[in-house]
Amino acid sequence: MTDTKPTKPIPVSILTGFLGAGKTTLLNYILKQQHKYKFAVIINEVGKIGVDGQLVETQKEEVVEMSNGCLCCTVRKDLVKGVQNLLKKGGFDYLLIETTGIAEPGPIAQTFLNIPQLQQLVRMDSIITVVDSEQILKQLKETETAREQITMADFILLNKTDLVDEAALAKAEAAVRELNSQATLFRTNQSQANLSELLDMHAFDVDQKLSVDPKFLDELSQRHHHEINSISFEFEKPFSIEALELFVQEMSDREKIYRSKGFLWIKDNPRRAVFHGVNNRFTLMWDKLWEKGQARSSQLVFIGKQLQEDRLRAELEKCVVR
Repeated sequence: MTDTKPTKPIPVSILTGFLGAGKTTLLNYILKQQHKYKFAVIINEVGKIGVDGQLVETQKEEVVEMSNGCLCCTVRKDLVKGVQNLLKKGGFDYLLIETTGIAEPGPIAQTFLNIPQLQQLVRMDSIITVVDSEQILKQLKETETAREQITMADFILLNKTDLVDEAALAKAEAAVRELNSQATLFRTNQSQANLSELLDMHAFDVDQKLSVDPKFLDELSQRHHHEINSISFEFEKPFSIEALELFVQEMSDREKIYRSKGFLWIKDNPRRAVFHGVNNRFTLMWDKLWEKGQARSSQLVFIGKQLQEDRLRAELEKCVVR
Protein backbone atom coordinates (compact mmCIF):
# COMPACT_ATOMS: atom_id res chain seq x y z
CA MET A 1 0.00 0.00 0.00
CA THR A 2 1.39 3.39 -1.02
CA ASP A 3 2.11 5.82 1.81
CA THR A 4 0.08 8.95 1.00
CA LYS A 5 1.12 10.85 4.09
CA PRO A 6 1.94 14.42 2.98
CA THR A 7 5.49 15.59 3.37
CA LYS A 8 6.17 18.42 5.79
CA PRO A 9 5.94 21.79 3.96
CA ILE A 10 9.30 23.50 3.47
CA PRO A 11 9.60 26.86 5.30
CA VAL A 12 10.32 29.95 3.21
CA SER A 13 11.96 33.13 4.50
CA ILE A 14 12.05 36.26 2.35
CA LEU A 15 15.11 38.46 2.91
CA THR A 16 14.23 42.02 1.99
CA GLY A 17 15.39 45.56 2.71
CA PHE A 18 16.31 48.66 0.76
CA LEU A 19 19.37 48.89 -1.47
CA GLY A 20 22.61 48.28 0.42
CA ALA A 21 21.03 47.42 3.78
CA GLY A 22 22.92 44.14 4.13
CA LYS A 23 20.72 41.40 2.62
CA THR A 24 23.53 39.50 0.91
CA THR A 25 25.62 39.84 4.08
CA LEU A 26 22.74 38.26 6.02
CA LEU A 27 22.39 35.49 3.46
CA ASN A 28 26.10 34.68 3.67
CA TYR A 29 25.96 34.77 7.46
CA ILE A 30 23.07 32.29 7.50
CA LEU A 31 24.80 29.92 5.08
CA LYS A 32 28.09 29.93 7.01
CA GLN A 33 26.65 29.20 10.45
CA GLN A 34 26.36 25.79 12.05
CA HIS A 35 22.72 24.81 11.76
CA LYS A 36 20.49 21.84 11.03
CA TYR A 37 19.16 23.08 7.68
CA LYS A 38 19.97 22.29 4.06
CA PHE A 39 19.16 25.51 2.24
CA ALA A 40 18.09 26.31 -1.27
CA VAL A 41 18.54 29.96 -2.28
CA ILE A 42 16.82 32.16 -4.86
CA ILE A 43 18.45 35.52 -5.58
CA ASN A 44 16.83 38.28 -7.60
CA GLU A 45 18.84 41.29 -8.75
CA VAL A 46 18.19 44.56 -10.50
CA GLY A 47 20.34 44.89 -13.60
CA LYS A 48 21.63 42.60 -16.30
CA ILE A 49 24.80 41.80 -14.38
CA GLY A 50 24.34 39.58 -11.33
CA VAL A 51 26.79 40.77 -8.68
CA ASP A 52 25.18 39.48 -5.48
CA GLY A 53 24.88 35.96 -6.85
CA GLN A 54 28.65 35.84 -7.29
CA LEU A 55 29.17 37.09 -3.73
CA VAL A 56 27.08 34.37 -2.08
CA GLU A 57 29.46 31.97 -0.37
CA THR A 58 27.76 28.67 -1.12
CA GLN A 59 29.05 25.24 -0.30
CA LYS A 60 26.38 22.69 -1.19
CA GLU A 61 23.40 25.03 -1.35
CA GLU A 62 21.27 25.01 -4.48
CA VAL A 63 21.17 28.56 -5.89
CA VAL A 64 18.82 29.94 -8.53
CA GLU A 65 19.65 33.45 -9.74
CA MET A 66 17.19 35.70 -11.56
CA SER A 67 18.49 39.01 -12.90
CA ASN A 68 16.85 42.21 -14.07
CA GLY A 69 13.59 42.03 -12.19
CA CYS A 70 11.72 42.93 -9.03
CA LEU A 71 9.98 39.63 -8.27
CA CYS A 72 6.67 40.85 -9.60
CA CYS A 73 4.66 40.43 -12.82
CA THR A 74 6.48 38.22 -15.35
CA VAL A 75 9.47 37.72 -13.06
CA ARG A 76 7.14 36.02 -10.56
CA LYS A 77 6.45 33.37 -13.20
CA ASP A 78 10.18 32.68 -13.13
CA LEU A 79 9.99 32.51 -9.33
CA VAL A 80 7.29 29.84 -9.47
CA LYS A 81 9.30 27.91 -12.05
CA GLY A 82 12.46 28.25 -9.96
CA VAL A 83 10.72 26.95 -6.83
CA GLN A 84 9.11 24.06 -8.73
CA ASN A 85 12.46 23.07 -10.25
CA LEU A 86 14.12 23.15 -6.84
CA LEU A 87 11.33 21.03 -5.35
CA LYS A 88 11.72 18.46 -8.13
CA LYS A 89 15.43 18.18 -7.40
CA GLY A 90 14.79 18.03 -3.66
CA GLY A 91 17.62 17.67 -1.17
CA PHE A 92 16.79 20.79 0.86
CA ASP A 93 14.52 21.62 3.77
CA TYR A 94 14.55 25.43 3.87
CA LEU A 95 14.15 28.02 1.10
CA LEU A 96 15.67 31.52 1.32
CA ILE A 97 14.69 34.22 -1.16
CA GLU A 98 16.81 37.35 -1.38
CA THR A 99 14.91 40.13 -3.14
CA THR A 100 16.17 43.18 -4.93
CA GLY A 101 16.49 46.32 -2.85
CA ILE A 102 13.56 47.93 -4.66
CA ALA A 103 11.18 44.98 -4.32
CA GLU A 104 8.18 44.99 -2.02
CA PRO A 105 7.85 41.64 -0.22
CA GLY A 106 4.06 41.46 -0.69
CA PRO A 107 4.02 40.09 -4.26
CA ILE A 108 6.56 37.40 -3.33
CA ALA A 109 4.52 36.25 -0.35
CA GLN A 110 1.43 36.25 -2.60
CA THR A 111 3.19 33.69 -4.79
CA PHE A 112 3.19 31.15 -1.98
CA LEU A 113 -0.28 32.03 -0.71
CA ASN A 114 -2.17 32.34 -4.01
CA ILE A 115 -0.72 29.51 -6.12
CA PRO A 116 -2.32 26.18 -5.16
CA GLN A 117 0.46 23.92 -6.49
CA LEU A 118 2.92 25.53 -4.07
CA GLN A 119 0.70 25.72 -0.98
CA GLN A 120 1.04 22.07 0.03
CA LEU A 121 4.78 21.95 -0.59
CA VAL A 122 6.07 25.18 0.98
CA ARG A 123 4.89 27.56 3.69
CA MET A 124 5.70 31.19 4.34
CA ASP A 125 7.70 31.30 7.56
CA SER A 126 8.74 34.95 7.71
CA ILE A 127 9.59 38.19 6.00
CA ILE A 128 12.96 39.37 7.31
CA THR A 129 13.73 43.03 6.60
CA VAL A 130 17.26 44.40 6.91
CA VAL A 131 17.40 48.14 7.65
CA ASP A 132 20.42 50.41 7.20
CA SER A 133 20.35 52.36 10.47
CA GLU A 134 22.55 55.11 8.97
CA GLN A 135 20.42 55.72 5.86
CA ILE A 136 16.88 54.68 6.79
CA LEU A 137 15.49 58.09 7.81
CA LYS A 138 16.52 59.53 4.46
CA GLN A 139 15.20 56.48 2.58
CA LEU A 140 11.81 56.66 4.28
CA LYS A 141 11.40 60.25 3.08
CA GLU A 142 12.37 59.42 -0.50
CA THR A 143 10.73 56.11 -1.33
CA GLU A 144 7.58 54.21 -0.45
CA THR A 145 9.38 50.90 -1.00
CA ALA A 146 11.49 51.26 2.15
CA ARG A 147 8.31 51.88 4.16
CA GLU A 148 6.56 48.86 2.66
CA GLN A 149 9.49 46.57 3.40
CA ILE A 150 9.39 47.54 7.08
CA THR A 151 5.59 47.49 7.37
CA MET A 152 5.38 43.90 6.07
CA ALA A 153 8.26 42.53 8.18
CA ASP A 154 8.01 39.77 10.79
CA PHE A 155 11.63 40.33 11.80
CA ILE A 156 13.61 43.58 11.44
CA LEU A 157 17.39 43.73 11.58
CA LEU A 158 18.38 47.30 12.45
CA ASN A 159 21.77 46.87 10.84
CA LYS A 160 25.08 48.77 10.63
CA THR A 161 24.69 49.99 14.20
CA ASP A 162 28.45 50.59 14.31
CA LEU A 163 28.06 53.50 11.86
CA VAL A 164 25.79 55.63 14.06
CA ASP A 165 25.74 56.87 17.64
CA GLU A 166 23.08 55.86 20.17
CA ALA A 167 20.95 58.98 19.57
CA ALA A 168 20.79 58.36 15.81
CA LEU A 169 20.12 54.67 16.41
CA ALA A 170 17.24 55.51 18.75
CA LYS A 171 15.72 57.80 16.08
CA ALA A 172 16.03 55.08 13.45
CA GLU A 173 14.44 52.52 15.76
CA ALA A 174 11.59 54.89 16.62
CA ALA A 175 10.88 55.47 12.92
CA VAL A 176 10.86 51.73 12.28
CA ARG A 177 8.61 51.06 15.27
CA GLU A 178 6.18 53.73 14.12
CA LEU A 179 5.69 51.74 10.91
CA ASN A 180 5.72 48.29 12.49
CA SER A 181 5.26 47.73 16.22
CA GLN A 182 4.61 43.98 15.90
CA ALA A 183 7.82 42.72 14.34
CA THR A 184 10.66 41.31 16.42
CA LEU A 185 13.57 43.74 16.18
CA PHE A 186 17.29 42.96 16.43
CA ARG A 187 20.11 45.49 16.48
CA THR A 188 22.92 44.05 14.36
CA ASN A 189 26.34 44.63 12.84
CA GLN A 190 27.15 42.76 9.64
CA SER A 191 23.58 41.36 9.75
CA GLN A 192 24.55 38.93 12.52
CA ALA A 193 21.39 37.88 14.37
CA ASN A 194 20.69 34.80 16.46
CA LEU A 195 19.45 32.31 13.86
CA SER A 196 17.60 30.24 16.45
CA GLU A 197 15.37 33.30 16.93
CA LEU A 198 15.10 34.10 13.21
CA LEU A 199 14.53 30.90 11.21
CA ASP A 200 11.65 28.40 11.22
CA MET A 201 9.71 30.47 13.75
CA HIS A 202 6.25 30.25 12.07
CA ALA A 203 6.20 34.04 12.33
CA PHE A 204 4.22 34.82 9.17
CA ASP A 205 0.56 35.59 9.90
CA VAL A 206 -1.55 36.41 6.86
CA ASP A 207 -4.35 37.90 9.00
CA GLN A 208 -1.90 40.32 10.58
CA LYS A 209 -0.65 41.34 7.11
CA LEU A 210 -4.22 41.94 5.93
CA SER A 211 -4.91 44.10 8.98
CA VAL A 212 -1.98 46.31 7.92
CA ASP A 213 -2.75 46.18 4.20
CA PRO A 214 -6.26 44.96 3.25
CA LYS A 215 -5.07 44.59 -0.36
CA PHE A 216 -2.16 42.36 0.64
CA LEU A 217 -3.50 39.35 -1.33
CA ASP A 218 -4.79 41.43 -4.26
CA GLU A 219 -2.38 40.74 -7.09
CA LEU A 220 -3.68 43.71 -9.08
CA SER A 221 -2.68 46.20 -6.38
CA GLN A 222 1.06 45.89 -6.94
CA ARG A 223 2.93 49.16 -7.17
CA HIS A 224 5.78 49.73 -9.59
CA HIS A 225 8.74 51.99 -9.03
CA HIS A 226 9.64 53.41 -12.41
CA GLU A 227 11.42 56.35 -10.80
CA ILE A 228 14.27 54.00 -9.86
CA ASN A 229 16.37 52.58 -12.67
CA SER A 230 19.50 50.51 -12.98
CA ILE A 231 22.41 50.74 -15.41
CA SER A 232 25.02 48.05 -15.97
CA PHE A 233 28.47 48.45 -17.51
CA GLU A 234 31.22 46.05 -18.54
CA PHE A 235 34.78 47.07 -19.46
CA GLU A 236 37.52 44.83 -20.81
CA LYS A 237 40.41 47.14 -19.92
CA PRO A 238 41.77 47.87 -16.43
CA PHE A 239 40.81 50.87 -14.33
CA SER A 240 43.14 53.45 -12.84
CA ILE A 241 42.33 53.36 -9.14
CA GLU A 242 43.19 57.08 -8.74
CA ALA A 243 40.87 58.09 -11.59
CA LEU A 244 38.15 55.81 -10.27
CA GLU A 245 38.33 57.32 -6.77
CA LEU A 246 37.93 60.81 -8.25
CA PHE A 247 34.97 59.63 -10.34
CA VAL A 248 33.26 58.13 -7.28
CA GLN A 249 33.72 61.33 -5.29
CA GLU A 250 32.29 63.52 -8.05
CA MET A 251 29.47 61.09 -8.78
CA SER A 252 28.31 61.04 -5.14
CA ASP A 253 27.98 64.83 -5.20
CA ARG A 254 25.93 64.94 -8.39
CA GLU A 255 24.00 61.73 -9.10
CA LYS A 256 21.08 60.31 -7.10
CA ILE A 257 22.58 56.85 -6.68
CA TYR A 258 21.16 54.62 -3.95
CA ARG A 259 23.34 51.60 -4.65
CA SER A 260 26.42 50.73 -6.70
CA LYS A 261 28.29 47.46 -6.81
CA GLY A 262 30.52 45.39 -9.02
CA PHE A 263 33.82 43.67 -9.70
CA LEU A 264 36.81 45.65 -10.94
CA TRP A 265 40.01 44.94 -12.81
CA ILE A 266 42.50 47.42 -11.36
CA LYS A 267 45.73 48.18 -13.18
CA ASP A 268 48.86 46.51 -11.73
CA ASN A 269 46.94 44.57 -9.08
CA PRO A 270 46.79 40.75 -9.20
CA ARG A 271 43.48 40.62 -7.31
CA ARG A 272 39.94 41.30 -8.41
CA ALA A 273 38.37 44.20 -6.49
CA VAL A 274 34.81 44.15 -5.12
CA PHE A 275 33.14 47.56 -5.25
CA HIS A 276 30.26 48.51 -2.92
CA GLY A 277 28.45 51.82 -2.60
CA VAL A 278 25.43 52.90 -0.55
CA ASN A 279 24.47 56.52 -1.22
CA ASN A 280 27.76 58.43 -0.77
CA ARG A 281 29.57 55.74 1.24
CA PHE A 282 31.86 53.57 -0.90
CA THR A 283 34.20 50.68 -0.18
CA LEU A 284 36.70 48.76 -2.30
CA MET A 285 37.80 45.34 -1.09
CA TRP A 286 40.42 43.10 -2.61
CA ASP A 287 38.95 39.74 -3.56
CA LYS A 288 40.46 36.57 -5.03
CA LEU A 289 43.48 36.46 -7.32
CA TRP A 290 42.87 36.54 -11.04
CA GLU A 291 43.55 33.04 -12.32
CA LYS A 292 46.30 32.45 -14.85
CA GLY A 293 44.87 32.86 -18.33
CA GLN A 294 41.54 34.15 -16.99
CA ALA A 295 39.87 36.80 -19.14
CA ARG A 296 39.79 39.95 -17.00
CA SER A 297 37.03 42.53 -17.05
CA SER A 298 35.14 44.98 -14.84
CA GLN A 299 31.40 44.77 -14.20
CA LEU A 300 29.51 47.62 -12.52
CA VAL A 301 25.86 48.21 -11.62
CA PHE A 302 24.39 51.55 -10.53
CA ILE A 303 20.84 51.86 -9.14
CA GLY A 304 19.25 55.24 -8.54
CA LYS A 305 16.86 57.93 -9.74
CA GLN A 306 16.94 59.22 -13.32
CA LEU A 307 20.45 57.97 -14.02
CA GLN A 308 21.93 59.01 -17.36
CA GLU A 309 23.62 55.99 -18.95
CA ASP A 310 25.56 57.87 -21.64
CA ARG A 311 26.99 60.37 -19.16
CA LEU A 312 28.02 57.70 -16.65
CA ARG A 313 29.62 55.58 -19.37
CA ALA A 314 31.59 58.53 -20.73
CA GLU A 315 32.95 59.35 -17.27
CA LEU A 316 33.83 55.73 -16.54
CA GLU A 317 35.63 55.53 -19.89
CA LYS A 318 37.95 58.29 -18.61
CA CYS A 319 38.99 56.00 -15.72
CA VAL A 320 40.01 53.15 -18.03
CA VAL A 321 43.72 52.72 -18.75
CA ARG A 322 44.34 52.77 -22.48
